[in-house]
Amino acid sequence: MTAEPASPTEGVVPRTFAVLEALTRSPEPMRLSALTLRLGLQKSTVHRILAGLIGLDYVQQNAETGCYSATLKLWELGANVITEHPIKRAASGFLQELQRVTGETVSLVIRAGDDVLYLDKMISPRPIRFTTRIGSRVPAPLTAGGKAILAHAPDAEAVLERTAAGMGGKRRLDVAALTVELQEVRERGYAMASYQPGVVGFAAPIMARGPEAAAAISVSAPAERVDEKGRQEIIEHLLSTCASMAEQVGRL
Repeated sequence: MTAEPASPTEGVVPRTFAVLEALTRSPEPMRLSALTLRLGLQKSTVHRILAGLIGLDYVQQNAETGCYSATLKLWELGANVITEHPIKRAASGFLQELQRVTGETVSLVIRAGDDVLYLDKMISPRPIRFTTRIGSRVPAPLTAGGKAILAHAPDAEAVLERTAAGMGGKRRLDVAALTVELQEVRERGYAMASYQPGVVGFAAPIMARGPEAAAAISVSAPAERVDEKGRQEIIEHLLSTCASMAEQVGRL
């Protein structure tokens, strides 16, 4: 008889990380009752986990409100990981130069499951309505960088279908149209997207070893600031940057 698969929150380790993730993703400190409700766990279980995390200095409790929040110790761990990431190390100079020649916001993204994770960003000195921050995740099919990566992913259609199913009524995702678009992205070498109203993004993959993309670089700007000439210049600089970076990443 085949055993039923374990729940993602079964066991001490998964539950501990579920608590940490809930705290880090909350915009404000959380009460024990709110954590319990969000995670669907027993209050005694969550309280025991919190006590252990406080002892390890990963969580702190406000003495006046009783609310819990994550400490900067998590940031220390993450900072160490990201500093040593080979893609980020290789990209720094390329991102700076691309931001200089385009004058717009430049981002480095990698795939993280069905999302893209923002590893680095060079903010435009010019006004822009673009708020995605380093360390944030966005469903890959909704971003130019995500499309540039998915265009070379063997499971792209499955990602599109899962993303569409998970969006519910918030926004409709046309899987058939996006499948065609990814083919076009693969052929022309770059992707476009308007995830946020009034902002246009262009992205190209960083092709290192193998047929899949190791990462992608995107350039984002207010749509009103990018005319046809500006669009072509951004794409030209973007493709050149990604090709040069791919050569360096391939040697790492």
